[in-house]
Amino acid sequence: MKCPKCGNDSIEFVSNVQSKNRGALSWIGWLLFAFLTFGIGLLFWFFMALTNKKTITKTRAICKNCGHQWDI
Repeated sequence: MKCPKCGNDSIEFVSNVQSKNRGALSWIGWLLFAFLTFGIGLLFWFFMALTNKKTITKTRAICKNCGHQWDI
C-alpha cells in the first residue's frame, strides 16, 4: 500500500474502537413492543439493557513520511 499523497511505502495502521449507546427511538420502540405484548416484551427489554453498547472499529492508515491520514 502506498500513500495517496506522496507515494511512500512506509505506512502505519491504527485501529480505533468506539462505543455507542442506543438511541431514544430504540428504547421507545422496545417499550411499545412490551406494551403491545402485555408485558412479555419486558423480558426482551432486560436483554436490551444488558447489551446497551454498540462497538464500532475503524482502521486508519498514517504515512510515516508526510503524516497524511486516511480511512481504510
